[in-house]
Amino acid sequence: MVITSNGSTILQRNNIDGTPAYRAPEKIKKTKENEVNIRAYPIGKLFIIDENGRAKSCTASVINTDNGNIGLTAAHCLVKDDGTRFDTLYFSPGYDSGATGPLDIIDVKDVAVPYTFLVDHVTNDYGLASFVFDDPDGGNATLQDYTGALGWRFDIENNTLTNIFGYPNSGTLENCTKNGLFLCEWQGHVLKDDEDYIVSDVDIGQGASGAPFIYQYNISTNLGYVYATFNSYDRANDDSLGTIYNSTIFLGLISRLS
Repeated sequence: MVITSNGSTILQRNNIDGTPAYRAPEKIKKTKENEVNIRAYPIGKLFIIDENGRAKSCTASVINTDNGNIGLTAAHCLVKDDGTRFDTLYFSPGYDSGATGPLDIIDVKDVAVPYTFLVDHVTNDYGLASFVFDDPDGGNATLQDYTGALGWRFDIENNTLTNIFGYPNSGTLENCTKNGLFLCEWQGHVLKDDEDYIVSDVDIGQGASGAPFIYQYNISTNLGYVYATFNSYDRANDDSLGTIYNSTIFLGLISRLS
């Protein structure tokens, strides 16, 4: 089942403004040692071990794809300065309060980032990861069948009401324990210029890189449309930034991982 909106229900891959969110089937799934309803926890913590053995973290989200096992984050959370992927990457959807989500941790299989990012590490700082997911029930279900998945859009304009979720260990988000252990939320209107979406007067914080900017967030389903990902903080202007997606590049990244 998909969640549609008045803004975009276009599904054709050759002429697409976005794709709707995906609501996981409403049934109880068996994970770990308990019966747990995992429906609609597409946002999670991305764990990184760099080349020096240092642990880092970002935020990632499962997005709606035919593949069913693809997530979205910031490009700098997936690849090193030399353009090669981090050796150790794993994802825990639904991570919160210092505990992994119902599906525990899931290894990253492959990553795809824009070539333009590899050139200057500033332009198009977003990327996709595919996950090594084995259905805990022993069937053929994909990750998004368990977690639900955010839809995605390329047509969001200036001054749009937006919800942003991430795991910051710094920054200025209010009502947030900023230690990287808790999923925090910001809601407000996001501005847009020629290159970026802008959250004014807020530092979303380190650890929240890759946090999804969600349009039409539905609190009852935890779903909506992601249209940007947090990638940097402009200290001079006190702005948090999310690159505007290039639709051709974005769809090309999905194709590379499918």
